[in-house]
Amino acid sequence: MTFPIRSARRGDAVPPGRIGYDTTAPVLLLHTVQTEEALQELLDTGRLNPDPARAMEGYDDAYAWLLSHMEKRLPTRGNGMVWLWAKIRRDDLIHNIRYSDGKVLLTCRIPRERVLLSQYDDWHQVLNESPNILSLPGETPDEYEVRIEGIYDDLHARLKAAGAHRVPISAWPEELRLEVESSWEAIFDPANYTRRRYWQATVHELLAEDVVEAVRLES
Repeated sequence: MTFPIRSARRGDAVPPGRIGYDTTAPVLLLHTVQTEEALQELLDTGRLNPDPARAMEGYDDAYAWLLSHMEKRLPTRGNGMVWLWAKIRRDDLIHNIRYSDGKVLLTCRIPRERVLLSQYDDWHQVLNESPNILSLPGETPDEYEVRIEGIYDDLHARLKAAGAHRVPISAWPEELRLEVESSWEAIFDPANYTRRRYWQATVHELLAEDVVEAVRLES
């Protein structure tokens, strides 16, 4: 299957107006920035299989955790993941691709069952190996800060007592690791967040038939 390919400066890579994301739709509108080599792989083979070796260094445990949930929650399988935007303001998407000259912006539509959505901001709690603490109904910002400081202080004290302070989460005592990892699962549930939040998506592979358009980004 082929798809249209054009070239544009980043400000013209996305049509004006609201993008039209809908994270509840059966087929999701998604965007991803890929290399020219990735585009060629799609054109040559009809699919893009991500290379785990190209993942950002230093976050092996975070990626392994996310990949394990893709295996639990999706019918597909794979050793890597393709990252896409599932909900972001147009201006921020354009800002996000500001250093992507020479790469390709792919607009995709992928069946929901092949996609794992996660809340973009709180994904960073996973990257930082920190508890993901959601605010409580009626809780003021000051009350939230007090509560979260207490949780962090308690966790650090328990890690220090276990001799696991400043080591990767995979080396933590199982009880503490599972406690923190369970808090991360909130990032998969849109009910935990306001509609204004940004959402990212991961899939095991990208198919040529998923791609609506490819835009080569020019300087």
